Amino acid sequence: AIAVLFGFLATVTLLPPVLSLAAKRGIGEPKPDRTRRYWNSVAVAVVRRPVPLLIVSLVILLALSAAAATIKISYDDRKGQPDTTASNQGYHLLDRHFRKDVVISEFLVVENPTDMRTGKGLADLDEMASRVSQIPGVTKVSGVTRPTGERLDQAELAWQNGQIGDKMAGAVAEGNSRKDDLAKLTGGADQLADGLAQLDSTVRTALTPLAGILTQAQSAGTQVNQFRPLLQQLSATAPAVDQAIQSGPGLRPLANQAQNAITQLDPLVGALNTSPWCATTPQCAQIHDQVKILATLRDSGFFTQIADLGDRYDPATNATVGGTLANVENAVASLDKAFGALGDPADLATNLRRLQDGIGQLASGAQALATGVRTLADSNIEMLSGMSQIATQLQNSSRAAADSDSSSGFYLPANAFENRQFTDVAEQFLSPDGKTARFMIESSHDPYSVEAMDLASRITDTANTARPNTSLADATVSVAGFPAVNSDIQRLLWADFAQLAIATIIIVGVILILLLRALLAPLYLLGTVVLNYLASLGIGVVVFQWGLGHEIAWPVPLLAFIILVAVGADYNMLLVSRLREESGTNIRVGVLRTVANTGAVITSAGLIFAASMFGLMVGSVAIMIQAGLIIGFGLLLDTFLVRTLTVPAIATLLREASWWPTKATNPRRGDPKQKA
Repeated sequence: AIAVLFGFLATVTLLPPVLSLAAKRGIGEPKPDRTRRYWNSVAVAVVRRPVPLLIVSLVILLALSAAAATIKISYDDRKGQPDTTASNQGYHLLDRHFRKDVVISEFLVVENPTDMRTGKGLADLDEMASRVSQIPGVTKVSGVTRPTGERLDQAELAWQNGQIGDKMAGAVAEGNSRKDDLAKLTGGADQLADGLAQLDSTVRTALTPLAGILTQAQSAGTQVNQFRPLLQQLSATAPAVDQAIQSGPGLRPLANQAQNAITQLDPLVGALNTSPWCATTPQCAQIHDQVKILATLRDSGFFTQIADLGDRYDPATNATVGGTLANVENAVASLDKAFGALGDPADLATNLRRLQDGIGQLASGAQALATGVRTLADSNIEMLSGMSQIATQLQNSSRAAADSDSSSGFYLPANAFENRQFTDVAEQFLSPDGKTARFMIESSHDPYSVEAMDLASRITDTANTARPNTSLADATVSVAGFPAVNSDIQRLLWADFAQLAIATIIIVGVILILLLRALLAPLYLLGTVVLNYLASLGIGVVVFQWGLGHEIAWPVPLLAFIILVAVGADYNMLLVSRLREESGTNIRVGVLRTVANTGAVITSAGLIFAASMFGLMVGSVAIMIQAGLIIGFGLLLDTFLVRTLTVPAIATLLREASWWPTKATNPRRGDPKQKA
């Protein structure tokens, strides 16, 4: 725009003085127009046969425009330079040994406001990666949950189920191999219960009499203690008794004499029994009692027993009452010591009862234990059967879902980041704060192709559909890499192109309307300009795309539109402005004069501009070559076809309607009416 402005200023300020000075010296004066006859012939042909010429020109333009419909835009800047450049040679070397999508990677970036290093966050990331991996054209998705492009086996629920099933199956097999041990355990528990029950019965049978014996022993001990003073008295009299016993053969006479003496006292006893005096006299009463005792001893056979004792005594035995009493005292002492060692018989009886109760409780517990062991063994056998079924189901589900991301499930605990090996890999795909993750995406498309750019858009859309109702609902998803960059360029290019086209057409249209003071003429002028632009693109498609096999570089269509629309509208506006001046009251005469008078000037301008555009083709950059050819041919089409045939033919057919809603002005006086 600045260059055009300076060119305009130079034209209106510098050029007139230069021409004036040159004219004074006879330099630059106009020469005879040798092309006048040619342009007159063209003008006559247009006026005489406007319809056929219009059809021919439109057919050519529409045919080339149809070719433009097959245009393929290239965003590969590598193709814009020769294959001999160092960078292209390096890329070609990489392409021979590596896939293009590996050399030029594409990344899916997920930014989340919260830390994604949780079990749910990792599962949601893997679900997103799984959906992206199912897009046609995507061959591999590598990320924190799938470092090698495949989901971690250890993180798949199917794998985990399989491992659990295998472990359970092993446990079932081990349990089945221990059934004999369970039977032995059950039998041992039963034997223990039976043995303790038998022990309880035996102890009760044996200890019940012992309680009575302990009671009797307690009584015997008490009696022995009671007889201890008597034994002491007997021990004191033992020597006298021993002397008496030693005279054993003489005891009977003595006993008989004593018995006879007591018998002689019987009358005395009777008298004393009936004597009141004796009852009141203490001495008499004492004598009466002693005599009565002697009579009682006689009547009881005491003296007879003494006599018999003397007869039975054998002096050869050397037995004495003192020795016997000594043995009795020793036995009593031993018995007393034994009772002391046993303790209180009452406490011993209590302890025996406790022993009985304890053995009874032990027997009952053993019986309950045996019942519990039997129940446990039976339940274990049933549990083994159930575990076997569960293990089989887990193994079957694991095998069925082994090759399916969608059905295998995913779970990776957050403590996986405590594993150093996993952390080293995760650092390649997760930011240190865990809020940003990336996936490296490989595809079957050329990274610079339109398919790769479309794939980038589908990746973004698919990733966004995986966010709702997950921990990534508030996450931001974007795609990075050359395909994404080119996709953004494509989006911006077409958006800018649409805005530029609309703005250019509106501005040029308004200028044409103001200059021509009409509505219809500016419309078909703009229409022919746009059609000429499309035809020019068609020429580029035919030459480069169909002929040479090269796609059109992405800046070329926009650049060609700006130049061709501006220049084409400019040339056509000059043509139609002159046509309005020359038309007067007869549009056909105006067309003749306009084409004849402006043909050489406008054609020369078009050729000069086209030649300068064709000069771009000597370069080595594809954008320059394509832009030079398309714009150059576009200028030639506009110069020799649109401006020469199409626009004059349309003006001839529309006649004065071209100036609607105004009428032609400034008619030339004296102009003859000509018939074509």
